[in-house]
Amino acid sequence: MKLFKKLAAVVLAAALALTMVGCGGNSYAMQNELLKISIDYMTDRGKTVTHTKKADDLAAALLAAAAQKEKEGTKAEELLKDPAVIKAAGIDPEKTPCRVNLINDVQFKSSGIIGEHLKMEWMASVTSPGRFVPIGTSRPGDNKVEIGAATHKIGDENYILILITYTPTTPSIT
Repeated sequence: MKLFKKLAAVVLAAALALTMVGCGGNSYAMQNELLKISIDYMTDRGKTVTHTKKADDLAAALLAAAAQKEKEGTKAEELLKDPAVIKAAGIDPEKTPCRVNLINDVQFKSSGIIGEHLKMEWMASVTSPGRFVPIGTSRPGDNKVEIGAATHKIGDENYILILITYTPTTPSIT
């Protein structure tokens, strides 16, 4: 009976993922799902995570600045580390340290249970905390973070960027 319940849960999750992502692939739906998975990962690790428009705007600005500076042969991941791109996005790494995860916006063609299983495995792997790269001085001790996401084309590829920024904490005076 337990095996049946587990199998039923997997089938239900696959059906839900299919409705969220859609057969042809919808970038916004994929972005939203990857954002939610990232939030779940951080919440599970004791962080207080808030999805904010400010973080969405920072992610969009960073992707847009990278797209404008895009050079033939320069990897998108390297563009996000470029100080000129960071500055053009309006990010001050000292005042607003961020961690970013650039994800290639894959458009899946497979369908059915196996296809949905592959999508779920892929989503879990690309949103793992180890995939986030720091911009500025990271503050891993801070438990409050803001998260946002954006989708943009850089060169010939579409990307989803998940961005987290740390909420400044005020030291307590004792």
